[in-house]
Amino acid sequence: NLISGLNQSSGGFMDIGKSIKKCLRKQGMTQQELAEKLGISLRRVNKIANSTYANTETVERLSGVFDIKASEFIALGEV
Repeated sequence: NLISGLNQSSGGFMDIGKSIKKCLRKQGMTQQELAEKLGISLRRVNKIANSTYANTETVERLSGVFDIKASEFIALGEV
């Protein structure tokens, strides 16, 4: 399951990287710290953060780290 392009609830375009960057800023967290919390490489976090889509599992894991609902996380990336 890929979450890409359309956010079903609003019909808007979703940018996963934008969501990540907003959450990182809000929580004062670096991409390195996010990588450690997710148990993945910094390179992988950077790749996700520069993407416009992610699979459902990734969105769920990211929203869990940022302690927000997946739908709220997705909404942060609407453009």
